[in-house]
Formats: sequence, structure tokens, C-alpha cells
Amino acid sequence: MIALKISFGSQSDAGARTREILMTVLHTLKKKTSDVTIAFKCALDKLAEQPAIEPYDAIFSLDSS
Repeated sequence: MIALKISFGSQSDAGARTREILMTVLHTLKKKTSDVTIAFKCALDKLAEQPAIEPYDAIFSLDSS
């Protein structure tokens, strides 16, 4: 039970690490854009359309295309 509390509900170390990374990305996007939801969706769309693109570039690219 304590492990679930400190890992924010993740049941494994890998799940906790994934949540940690996602939260870092979302908080960084929040500082860079006014609408995190749209920015994150655009990044996921880019990754779906261009699987070879680096995730960092898809998420934090300055252009909105």
C-alpha cells in the first residue's frame, strides 16, 4: 500500500517511471504553451504520422505543424 502511495498509484517501478516522465513533459509543455492538451495531442499526431521522428522533436518543436 505504501508503494502505491509513493508511486502515485503505479504498481511497478516501470509504471512509476513512465508517470514521472509524462508529468515532466506535461509540466514543461505548460511552461511553453497556453494549451497543454492541444500541444500534447499535436505531438502524438506527429509521432503517429512520422514514426522515425525523435519524440523530443515532436513534443518540443517550436513550429505547430
